[in-house]
Amino acid sequence: MSNVSRIPPPPVPTRAGLPNIMFFPSELRDAIPDLPTCIGRVLDLTSVDGKNPVIGPPVELKLIVQETGKLTGAFTVSLGLQVETAKALAEMLNTLADQADTLRPRMNTNQHE
Repeated sequence: MSNVSRIPPPPVPTRAGLPNIMFFPSELRDAIPDLPTCIGRVLDLTSVDGKNPVIGPPVELKLIVQETGKLTGAFTVSLGLQVETAKALAEMLNTLADQADTLRPRMNTNQHE
């Protein structure tokens, strides 16, 4: 029998132990001009998709953003969220949408009635 003590491997992070993350693709960096007067870039949000992956954070959102104006290009911005964070975000979005409904009356689409 050997006298060498065995060091246990570090614990593998569980899904619940992973942080909330946001991933921006490196191509998006090139879409922002490097000018002293440029504060950023406005992109259109064209698509939102989500899933519950087997590995990584339990809730994943994929936002597809697209260049506006004369430039072209689309980028995927990914969010990896814990369950509680995803629920809090959903609650906040619902609250803000409800407030927007009351503050900005919807345009009447049935004007011929």
